Amino acid sequence: MNYILGFFMVLFAAKGCEEQFNYTSIDYEAASRGVYHHVRVEGNTLISEHSRDGSDRITKELTASQVSELNRLAQTFVATTADDIENPSDAADRDAAVPVKVLVVGGTYSRSASFDRGNPPARVAPLVGRLLLLAEAP
Repeated sequence: MNYILGFFMVLFAAKGCEEQFNYTSIDYEAASRGVYHHVRVEGNTLISEHSRDGSDRITKELTASQVSELNRLAQTFVATTADDIENPSDAADRDAAVPVKVLVVGGTYSRSASFDRGNPPARVAPLVGRLLLLAEAP
């Protein structure tokens, strides 16, 4: 009887851990005086826009495998990041690069990173790369 009870407790605990890292939204925003690019993922919907007024907004439905991949990459970023991570360069401070902000939000957590466009920190690079690839794909 104790084995059965133990099995169910482990099963429920594992299910709770799995759901803990599912993202609610992922935001990527690169913005400066002449550049704007915003990508937002909520569930299986991806919204991409290159103008601040949203006139060129593109909305895409992601497949289950794409959502799963983004969730896996977001899990890696969230699990390896305590809070904000540091920018590997300071070019955006001198107007030499476009500043980027990435925010991953889940039910019980949020993690962010700020960095220069084209130079993401190693912990967030796979997530950013895949997100931008999905945003640009037809």
